[in-house]
Amino acid sequence: MLEEMKISQTTANFSGDRLRIARYRAGLNIRELADIVDLSQAAISQYETGRAKPNIAAMAKLAMATGVPSEFLTFGQRTVSMAGLDGTHFRSLRSTSKQHRANAWTWSEMVLDVVEVLETYVRFPETRVPEFTLSPSAPREQVREAADTVRAAWGLPDGPVGHLVRHIEKNGIIVSRMQVVDDGIDAFSQFQSSRPVVILGTNKGDAARSRFDAAHELGHLVCHPEADPGGTQENQAHAFAAELLMPEDHLRAALPTRFDLGTYARLKHEWGVSIAALLYRARTLEIITDAAYRRAVVSLNAEYGRHREPFPLRQADDPAMLATAMDLAAQSGIDAVRIAREARLTVSDVETIVAGSITRPAVEL
Repeated sequence: MLEEMKISQTTANFSGDRLRIARYRAGLNIRELADIVDLSQAAISQYETGRAKPNIAAMAKLAMATGVPSEFLTFGQRTVSMAGLDGTHFRSLRSTSKQHRANAWTWSEMVLDVVEVLETYVRFPETRVPEFTLSPSAPREQVREAADTVRAAWGLPDGPVGHLVRHIEKNGIIVSRMQVVDDGIDAFSQFQSSRPVVILGTNKGDAARSRFDAAHELGHLVCHPEADPGGTQENQAHAFAAELLMPEDHLRAALPTRFDLGTYARLKHEWGVSIAALLYRARTLEIITDAAYRRAVVSLNAEYGRHREPFPLRQADDPAMLATAMDLAAQSGIDAVRIAREARLTVSDVETIVAGSITRPAVEL
């Protein structure tokens, strides 16, 4: 009788939103999932929209097909982010499929699931994200003001900001890495739950590019309370990142009026930004002409290729907060197995999420 009550409660707590996340995570569309579990597409659709609930046998099939524990498909302490995929800041919609974006978005939800559990054992930093909403027609001066507002609120240094991800984490923003860059997704962010979260791809072999990605996503969190992928928000987030990492007053005095690789390499390591970003900044500030900018880009591409840069920064701005939180929890006897059980995830998922927060030396051959 007790076992029957537990089964009945499990099916009653079934969440269609969680099933959708599990399906996205597995990279399946409704038809593909229906074929695997030998159910109709209409049944899967009704489960996801909440018009019907599966029995315990169907739940077990759905969990096995999507690679999650059965408990993942039930309501937990944290509800799924309200606006879901549409409320997440992605880059151009043309370069990625909805399925790839959906698969990546599930990672941010699972990260938040882990955070929800960890916060019952460990105190995270207070969330301090300044609000500076930009309209689609906001002038460049307002973007600069937004970056200055963050710099002042967080007490960032007046010159190079240094380890940006560390500053972001100190102010309560969750950061994790995942292998998303191969699908055309460099990074993305959302602030629909109790905490904002930034997901970064791999550091691309040059920490400067990854740092700019982090600054870009921070721009979205500060300036864009509602996501509008592919619109003016992307240009504004790029401009915010440039203002934050390469403040105009400093860069005007530092950038040469002619492209010189040695000078740009020195500035790259001083400011922690890519040569490409410095060149674009020089053109935006009209320190060099459009023609000079194009010649420099063509020269660099011919020598090093479009996706590589000379003099790479090796020490990436890797996140550390989740790994530190796990270590603190472990000191109290709360291991990854328990975190996984309470987060309703697999141990492998939890370990992979936390591994995205550990600085690891790169092997170069």
